[in-house]
Amino acid sequence: MIYLDNSATTKPSESAVKAAILMMEEEFGNPSSRYTLGLSSERILNEARASVAASLHTNAKNIIFTSGGTESDNIAIIGGANIKAGKRIVTTAIEHDAVKNAFMHLEALGFEVVFVAPEEDGSVKAEKILAAVNDKTSLVSVMHVNNETGAILPIEKLAPMIKRKAPRALFHVDAVQSFGKIDLYPSRWGIDLMTVSSHKVHGPKGVGALYKSDKVTSLKPIVFGGGQEGNIRSGTENMVGIAGFGAAAAEINPDEHYERMAKLKKDFAEKLLALPDVYLNGGLINSSPYILNVSFKGIRSEIMLNALSEEGIYVSSGSACAKGAKGSSTLAAMNVPYPDNAIRFSFSKHTSFEELEETYQTIIKKLEILR
Repeated sequence: MIYLDNSATTKPSESAVKAAILMMEEEFGNPSSRYTLGLSSERILNEARASVAASLHTNAKNIIFTSGGTESDNIAIIGGANIKAGKRIVTTAIEHDAVKNAFMHLEALGFEVVFVAPEEDGSVKAEKILAAVNDKTSLVSVMHVNNETGAILPIEKLAPMIKRKAPRALFHVDAVQSFGKIDLYPSRWGIDLMTVSSHKVHGPKGVGALYKSDKVTSLKPIVFGGGQEGNIRSGTENMVGIAGFGAAAAEINPDEHYERMAKLKKDFAEKLLALPDVYLNGGLINSSPYILNVSFKGIRSEIMLNALSEEGIYVSSGSACAKGAKGSSTLAAMNVPYPDNAIRFSFSKHTSFEELEETYQTIIKKLEILR
C-alpha cells in the first residue's frame, strides 16, 4: 500500500494508539470526578493540553479541546461573530466547508459576508483581504494552508494590518493543514483564534483544539452543558482522543521534515508535469511541501483515483471532508482549466522517494491505458 491522502487523515502513531488504549482499558475515569480515578484522568487531560499548547508555542490555558477541526472552526466563527461590533465579516473563497458554511449561516442571520477571491495560483494576497476589511468588520477568518492546493496564505502579517483597520475584529485562522508541518506561533503573530486537528498529525479522529488568545473575552459557546473547557465547549471530554492527541502533538517537529518534504514534492511534481497533458493546479512557490494537486487532461478524477486504487495507491480527488459528488469550489474560484480531472497527492513525514517513484511509474502505465 502507498498512502498519499494524508490531507484527509494520517495513520495514528504508535504512541497515540498506546495512549488511547490506556484510556480505554485503565484510565477510564471522568476527569470531572473528584475521586482517584477521575483525578488521574484529569492529570492526563492537563498533560495533553500542555502538549498541544507546546506544539503551538503557547500556554495550556489557551487550548480548548473540541471534537475536531470542524467544531473548532464553528466555535471560532459562530461563537466569535458579534453583530454589535460590526455586521461585516470577511473570509476567502477557498476556505474549507467548515468555515464557508459557517459564514453562510451567519449571512442568513443578517451579517454581510465578503468572500475574497484567490489568484490563479490559489494564493490570496494580504492586500486583497485587507481591502475587504473596514471599521464595521467584526470577524476575519483566513486559512493558513489550503487543503486542496497547498497554497500558503500570509497569516503572519495579516493580524496587525487587520487590527489597525478594525480594532474590534477577531482574527481566526484555520491551521488544520499547516499544524505539525509548519511552526505556528499564534500568540506571537497576534492571532486571536486558531483551529487545529488531531488526525492530521498522526493522532486519533474525533478530537481537535481551538487556540484562544488571552485577549479574546467575547467568544460565546455554541454547545451548552456542564461548562467544561472553560465553558466554551461543554460535554465530558473525549479522553481517549485527547490522550492520543497529546501523544501525537508531543512528536511534532516541523523543522525535522520540511526540507526533505520540499525536495520530495519538487521531484515528484517535475516528473508529473513533464508528462503530456498534465497540469498543475496552484503554484509550487509559497506552497506546502505536503500537498500537490494536478489535473490529467481527458481523465476524470474518479477514473484516475480508482485506477490507482486498484494498484494499492491511495490519493484524493478533492477534500475528503465533504460527502457527495459536488465540484471543488476552490478550483472553481481559481479558474483552473480542468477541475473535473484533478487529483490531490498529499504526503506525510513517512512518505518516501521510493513510494513516489513507484506511483509515478504506475501513473505512466495507467495513462497509456486510460488514454
